[in-house]
Amino acid sequence: MQASLPIWDKVIFVDWHGVLSRDPFWISILNNPRHPLHRQLSEAVKQLFSRNDLFVRDWMRGSVPAGDIIDSLQIKLGKQYKPDYLLRKLFEDCQRMRTNRRLLQILQAAQNHGAWIVLATDNMDCFDQTIRRLQGNRRKPVPADTDETQSITETACFFDDLLCSSERGILKSEDAPRFYGDWLSNHGLGFRNALLLDDLEKNCRAFCSVGGSALRLEIDTLEKKSATVAASIGSWLQANS
Repeated sequence: MQASLPIWDKVIFVDWHGVLSRDPFWISILNNPRHPLHRQLSEAVKQLFSRNDLFVRDWMRGSVPAGDIIDSLQIKLGKQYKPDYLLRKLFEDCQRMRTNRRLLQILQAAQNHGAWIVLATDNMDCFDQTIRRLQGNRRKPVPADTDETQSITETACFFDDLLCSSERGILKSEDAPRFYGDWLSNHGLGFRNALLLDDLEKNCRAFCSVGGSALRLEIDTLEKKSATVAASIGSWLQANS
C-alpha cells in the first residue's frame, strides 16, 4: 500500500544557483586548470553568461536544447574527444554540484514543522533531468556533519518537488502565477501560504506582488547570517501556523 503524502498547509520555494549552490555547469573542467579544454571552455562560458541574452534565457525556458548551446560555444575538441563529449560532461557534472548543508538543515527543520520544501529554479534542461532522475532515490535525512557542502546526488531526494523554468516554459520573474500556480492549486494552497528564498530581487518582488512572502538570500553570506535566516523562516512558519 502506497503511503499517503503529508497534508501540509504551507510551502517554502527555494532557489538553486546563488542560494543552495554556487557551482557552475562543467565543473570538472572549469575547476581544473590542467584540463585541455579549461581555457577554451572558461572563456566561452564566461561570454555566454555575461551577455545574458535571449539565447541563454530561451535555454532556461526550455525552448533551446543544451546541444544547441554547446554548438554556439564553438569549442575545438581535438581528436581525443568524441563529438558529444561536452554534452555528456554537462549532464555528468550536474551530479557533481554541491549544496550548502547548513541551509539544508534549516530547511529540514521547517519540513519537520509541516512545510513542503520545493526546489524552484530558473534552470536548464540538463539540471531538470538530472534532479528528476536522482529523485528516485530513497529519502534520507540531511546529515549533521561539519562539512559545509553535500552532493546533489544526496540532496535531490530531500526536496518534496521541483519547479524548473525549462519544464515550466517561463522564468520566475516573468509570470509568478504561471510558474508556481499549478503546484499551489494542486496542493490546496495559495501564495499567502508560500515563502520564496531567492538571491534575485526581481524574483522576490514578483513573488510578493501576487501575495507571497520572500526572503532574499545569498549563499556567499549565509554562513554569517545562518542564525538570522533560521529565525526569519521560523517566524514565518509561526505566523502561518
